[in-house]
Amino acid sequence: MGWVTASQFIGSAGSRVLIALLAAAAAGLLVVAITVLLDRRQAEVERQLAGYKIADPNAVAPGDAPETAVVQQAMAMATRVAERAGMLTKVEELLERADVPVRAAELLFYVPAFAVVGFLLLAVLVGPLAGIVAAGVVAVGPFAYLNYRDRQRKSGFERQLPDTLTLLASSLRAGFSLMQGLEAVAQETTDPMRKELQRVFTEVRLGRSIEDALGDAADRMDSDDLRWTVMAIRIQREVGGNLALLLDTVADTMVKRERVRRELKALTAEGRLSAIVLSLIAPLLALAIWAIQPSYLKPLTHDFFGIMGLIVAGTLSVVGWFWLQKIVDIEV
Repeated sequence: MGWVTASQFIGSAGSRVLIALLAAAAAGLLVVAITVLLDRRQAEVERQLAGYKIADPNAVAPGDAPETAVVQQAMAMATRVAERAGMLTKVEELLERADVPVRAAELLFYVPAFAVVGFLLLAVLVGPLAGIVAAGVVAVGPFAYLNYRDRQRKSGFERQLPDTLTLLASSLRAGFSLMQGLEAVAQETTDPMRKELQRVFTEVRLGRSIEDALGDAADRMDSDDLRWTVMAIRIQREVGGNLALLLDTVADTMVKRERVRRELKALTAEGRLSAIVLSLIAPLLALAIWAIQPSYLKPLTHDFFGIMGLIVAGTLSVVGWFWLQKIVDIEV
């Protein structure tokens, strides 16, 4: 009876879950082993220099859990690899622009780790293709979300900028200085403009010039409009003139450019819709066929030429989508 129960369990869904968990545990142990081997030399050097350096408050204490130390070492290794590859600075800038309170080291460590776990889990439970798809979604999803947050914050910032400059010009006419005007505007506006302005006058209080602080804000938000505003303020500081009138002129120019940009967006709507339809029609048709008659799609997933055809078709669909997006993307 015991042998029959074991044989029945081997082919059941519970056995697949157990295998997936064991595979995930094996992957975790492999990561730990690689981390320990790669960090052994650094640990020896750190022990030799322990009496000559200042204690790190973030260092792992002797009583801390060993799992925490291993995770920290793995994150440090991921940080070093990303820094050598030139990715660390880009990820840090992306996190700052997206305003997500996550360290770059954590993102660069946990995303690949969860991608590997997702691949092993889905590969055992469903199949290798599902594992690859799951790993791709887990690996690309966080960065796609960060890019979406970045675009949303930049769009909101540029929409708020003309009104902010108009309020700032009104404050200057009322007798405020430029610094006092920025503080007053920051209290009246909302995020993301409020957060950036608060950071600007905090940096100014610490000794930076207001032009440099605003220039860094323009770089963080990747805003050409704010860069032009900073350039106008620099020129006004050098040659003199009415700063309030200058800010009104800059704000009026931004409003007119935004109006032209929206007109172009309306005129190119058909092209953007065509790109979406042409990109989705093939996957939706395949999904409909799979729901009606799944056997028709077996040659595409079980035959070598069918798999190659899917890869080529998917690549051409992505290239065509980007091509159409580039055609309708008009600089203003």
